[in-house]
Amino acid sequence: MLKLSDNKIIYFLICLGNITISFNTAAVSAVIPVMSLDLGISDFLAARVITYYLVPYGIGALIYAPLARFLTYRQILTVSFFCFGITALWAGLSQSLNVLLMTRVAMGLTAASAIPLGLMIIGDFAEKQMRGRLVGVFFSCSFFSSLAGIILSGVASWRWLFLIPSMLAFISSVCFLILGKKLLCRVHSVDVNYITIFKKREIQKVFAFIFVISFLYHGVSKWFGVYLSDEYQLNQYAITIFYMVMLFGSLIGQLVGGVLSDNRGRHVSLLIGIVGLSFATMALFKMYPLIILGMILTTIAMCWTVGHNGVSTILTDFADEDRPAIASLNSSVRFISGGLGFYVSSFFVKQSFGLTFLGIGVLMLVLGVLAPRVIPKG
Repeated sequence: MLKLSDNKIIYFLICLGNITISFNTAAVSAVIPVMSLDLGISDFLAARVITYYLVPYGIGALIYAPLARFLTYRQILTVSFFCFGITALWAGLSQSLNVLLMTRVAMGLTAASAIPLGLMIIGDFAEKQMRGRLVGVFFSCSFFSSLAGIILSGVASWRWLFLIPSMLAFISSVCFLILGKKLLCRVHSVDVNYITIFKKREIQKVFAFIFVISFLYHGVSKWFGVYLSDEYQLNQYAITIFYMVMLFGSLIGQLVGGVLSDNRGRHVSLLIGIVGLSFATMALFKMYPLIILGMILTTIAMCWTVGHNGVSTILTDFADEDRPAIASLNSSVRFISGGLGFYVSSFFVKQSFGLTFLGIGVLMLVLGVLAPRVIPKG
């Protein structure tokens, strides 16, 4: 175990990496209307930047954990963040949709190193009694970085949502190269075998559930920017306010979900989240005054994270030797299914946002009813 000052440097580096990739995660959905206007294309064409990031990210999440057995943390993170910086810069300067989509693919593949390797590094370097708090702060960096991106989206050009992460990525790459020279020059000792993991029936069920609920949720949530612009004719500033409120709802949901998971059980947190999410999504079938709409959207964000906490905690209850592979698979399945769900829903929202959200809400409710039969109780 390294001395405390070394561990602080390591922790700073992985948190900086998380901040870098999280800056525009939520904000890109909010700026699709202004992005489409700037590029001279429709909202639905511009929205493809979401799928072109999510699916490659999900694929990339499977690569880095096994790669860490052969290359050091420092080597992987230095190169991946440098490449992320280049592609984010290219995206911010792009003048056509094709270039933007190409760079989004590269951004997804390179950004996927941050979370799985960050969690593996915490497990390798931190004392066991400290890991829970360190993981909590690590993911809190995502929230505050996303919040900064959302705020920026309401006052500056959408291009800054890519240019700022590009600068942060170059800084991160240099920090990993210089500060991590003595601290992160090790490989991960545990073999990561996805085939072995998927042979276990209970793990198969959990990830099948995660795939379906992520598919449905992202088929709703990633459209909110376009939905607010097209259905309610809101400007970018107003859309930003809605996203900020939803982001705080997500934070509250994480806290509530954590308390429910520990005190009432993982399944209670999961079911409350899914059922609440389904009814709130179905409620979007109608039009509402803006204050009621804000309450519904915030409920969706909050219930999603309550359920997310429940199923994520279930994953941590599996055997220690399975945890590295499960962590990578969790990110991969969520992002790939989310990207596919968003893509498939695009064919329906073009016809009607209300009917699409109603149908997805019903499917969520069915999934919630089936959850006790699918998710193992441990």
